[in-house]
Amino acid sequence: MKTLLKYSSDFDQLSAQENRDLAKAVKSVEKFIESSSKISDVDFATRDAHSKTYATAHGSLILSENLPDFITEIFDQKEYDLIARFSNANLIINKKGRDAPIYGFSLKITGVNGQDANFPLVNFPLFPTNSPSVFLNFFRSVNNFLVTKQDNFVVSALDLPSLIKNSFPLLKSSLSLTLLKKIAQFLPKRNDFFFSFKYEGIGCYRLGNHIMKIGLKPLRNLAEIGKRETQKESITEFLSLQDSTFIVTIQMCENLKDQPVNDLMKTWKNALEYQLGKITILQDSMLDSKSKEVEYLNFNPFENAVSLQPVGKIQQIRKKIYEASSETRNRLNGEK
Repeated sequence: MKTLLKYSSDFDQLSAQENRDLAKAVKSVEKFIESSSKISDVDFATRDAHSKTYATAHGSLILSENLPDFITEIFDQKEYDLIARFSNANLIINKKGRDAPIYGFSLKITGVNGQDANFPLVNFPLFPTNSPSVFLNFFRSVNNFLVTKQDNFVVSALDLPSLIKNSFPLLKSSLSLTLLKKIAQFLPKRNDFFFSFKYEGIGCYRLGNHIMKIGLKPLRNLAEIGKRETQKESITEFLSLQDSTFIVTIQMCENLKDQPVNDLMKTWKNALEYQLGKITILQDSMLDSKSKEVEYLNFNPFENAVSLQPVGKIQQIRKKIYEASSETRNRLNGEK
């Protein structure tokens, strides 16, 4: 086996300007969540992304045999209980028709290295920019516009110039060959069933002293299911009628040329890959997604053990946003 790249905190360091932009974005997140129940017309404060829950279910992860020591030192049990949440990435909850096919498959695995391990996975894991400031300025503008639009539609027009201005750098950076190629491959599959996609984390995670990417994929081709139904209908029907099985994979970082940590616009290539195990969700294992306890579940990866923390600059800005989002949601929903 080749030598695996060691984790270093240098991968996570933000510049002074990036930290200033992050502070502004965090304030916009708090304001968005404070207005989110009105924006999405629901009776609770929503998340600042992946607001819409399709379903939530109990499941289990059974580990593969003969995994190397650096994996079993972290995943040291043969079987783990887990909760999986299936969601749409939009900030606003759409209540009519089909949603844009940008999905989330989040895992909360119980008792990994002494605490829950959270892995939010998505079906389009590439990021539109490698610049934290470009993303943060756009993200802040979107939040501010949506909040102002909810409060006063006419006044929100004053936020449009800032939104347009901050959209251009993001659009420019997203016009990379790799990203455009990935979009071209994705478009023909846009109507495929939720569970037919491969899901991966945005960015990397520590695996002890090493760096990994985690993903999952279905055991069989499910693309043709549910094309005439809303995503929520097809997902809940599928889970209620049969057991579901998915393979969980881990890719390891050996060199930054082929497996970049801070370039989220590229997929990893030539990575050492292991099958961590299989997830099984038994028929009728769904939780009541309308209950407050389930809706308020937290899949924050920054609450993982130190040995499973997210890695990279974009991940660090997500950390502050996750914290602001969770604290604001908990405060507001606790008051209801």
